[in-house]
Amino acid sequence: MTEEDHYFVQQLLEHRDELYRETARLKSRISELENFETEKVAYHKLLDEKDELISKLTRQVEMLQRRIWGKSSEKYIAEDPQQRKLDFDGLDLLPEEKEQAEAAQTEIESYKTVCVKVKEKKHPVRKPLPESLPRKECHIYPEGIDLAGYTELSPEITEVLERDPARWYVRRIIRHKYVLKDKSQETEKQVVTAPMPVLPIAKSYAGASVLADIIIDKYVNHLPFYRQIQMFKQQGISISPATINDWFAEVADLMRPAWYRLKELVLASNYIQSDETTIPIIHNEKHQTVKGYLWTVRAVMENLVFFHYDHGSRAQKVALGLFKDYQGVIQTDGYSVYDIYKRKKGVLPIGCWAHARRYQYL
Repeated sequence: MTEEDHYFVQQLLEHRDELYRETARLKSRISELENFETEKVAYHKLLDEKDELISKLTRQVEMLQRRIWGKSSEKYIAEDPQQRKLDFDGLDLLPEEKEQAEAAQTEIESYKTVCVKVKEKKHPVRKPLPESLPRKECHIYPEGIDLAGYTELSPEITEVLERDPARWYVRRIIRHKYVLKDKSQETEKQVVTAPMPVLPIAKSYAGASVLADIIIDKYVNHLPFYRQIQMFKQQGISISPATINDWFAEVADLMRPAWYRLKELVLASNYIQSDETTIPIIHNEKHQTVKGYLWTVRAVMENLVFFHYDHGSRAQKVALGLFKDYQGVIQTDGYSVYDIYKRKKGVLPIGCWAHARRYQYL
């Protein structure tokens, strides 16, 4: 073998060794990559489990916050409609707490067993009927005997509550007229007539008692006009819906001075509360029901309330007109239209605890 051949063989062996080393390094790298991929899958699985746990705990916290700070009408709505109970994973009692709870329950049950007593049945006591009611006496005497041979003792008296149905009547206003007998007397009044008394509604046959009953039945007894009309028909009185609506409008105008006076007394208080309540309104042009707002203003210390309606609006201009000259404390729910009073001199706006308590946990 020549020197040149020996050198060539030596180079081949060196390249072989280098290839072996590179192959071993690549195999090691491939193994590392495989391990990395396995760890990556495990990490993703762990992250998914943690995300699910965080989401579950977040829902539980929100539910507990609603129970503590939310309205009593706000209920927990489960994502699964078939769910019958709430799962509180991680919120179980400790073993010591479970033992204490079971011991306390056992003690309570034993106490109930020992202390159970048969309550005596109480006979109901009938309350006496009001003395202010008039009494109509109905005397009943024994029959079939000659009472002349008996001496009367103290009678047995039983009181029964009765009621006369509503009774309609017509009040005839008779205005007497007189004519002067001596025609020779010089006077402007030859014929005199008694003046007509003032009626609630001019040129209407509705008396004050009828109007008062209609308004009281609507707003105190919650009887709408159509039901009152049906009741009137049962009693032989026919009143059309248009007529009763006209009466209502006239009575509202008669009550306007009282409303202005009530508004004046409420706004004279140094502490008032204000809120807007939604009411359904029939839109004359759209011929459908739309949502409107009725303003409620209350004098807290005087316990007076008045209502204000302005085309169903709750805009800031309504508040500006309503509380234009008010001086004092005004309590609201924080609606943005009241923000102008934060900068008005003599007015101190305050918040509502019923609304503020919901945000204490945020």
